[in-house]
Amino acid sequence: MNYIEAIKEDRKWISGIFLSKQDTREYFQLIPECMKKYQIIKSVNFKEYPVYLVEAEEFCFVDLKGVCETINKIEMIPDFEYIYANIYEISKDFVPKKPGTDYMGILKHVHVDNEYLQRYRKSGYQFKLNAW
Repeated sequence: MNYIEAIKEDRKWISGIFLSKQDTREYFQLIPECMKKYQIIKSVNFKEYPVYLVEAEEFCFVDLKGVCETINKIEMIPDFEYIYANIYEISKDFVPKKPGTDYMGILKHVHVDNEYLQRYRKSGYQFKLNAW
């Protein structure tokens, strides 16, 4: 699996995710030149969907077991507005209409905050991408 990661100043996002290296290259060529300098093609060792993208300090692709391990490691702090991570489910190639821009919000995802952690733990540690 290949993806395009963008870093511009203090912002990071994923511009696209593809199973095919060729599709990644073709999409990369569609990114406007003014945005291309912030983008880099990377690869991870996944061959099929679904996969999950954990966004914390860095981006990390994991399977469902990795999602649960990530959530289980979180130690809650008193700040109820703090978001520990965002977890995105990737079930097909992610091909935003505007190449090079941050469209990650359209992906199916959850914000892991204290409220989410409480529900997760109360549910018997069953990961759910939607609200309970």
